[in-house]
Amino acid sequence: MKILHIIRNPNDTTPFEMAKSQSVEHDVAILLLHDAVYLSPDFRAFACEADARARGVNLLEYVDYKGIVKMLFEYDKAVSW
Repeated sequence: MKILHIIRNPNDTTPFEMAKSQSVEHDVAILLLHDAVYLSPDFRAFACEADARARGVNLLEYVDYKGIVKMLFEYDKAVSW
């Protein structure tokens, strides 16, 4: 199963703990939105291009809005935090 965790709050550690535990058995990725783009997780992570550029973040793989929609359809399950 492919699971996408959509994270907006950089102060909440629960999504990362959940994603790491699920990655043992599943294909898991993280999509960072809003202020969460400041994070640089040691995990397969993507950042909303508009949010990252607006905040001057250049360290992550960017995804534009079309790419985000595509990801929502590619993954079997999406969890928004």
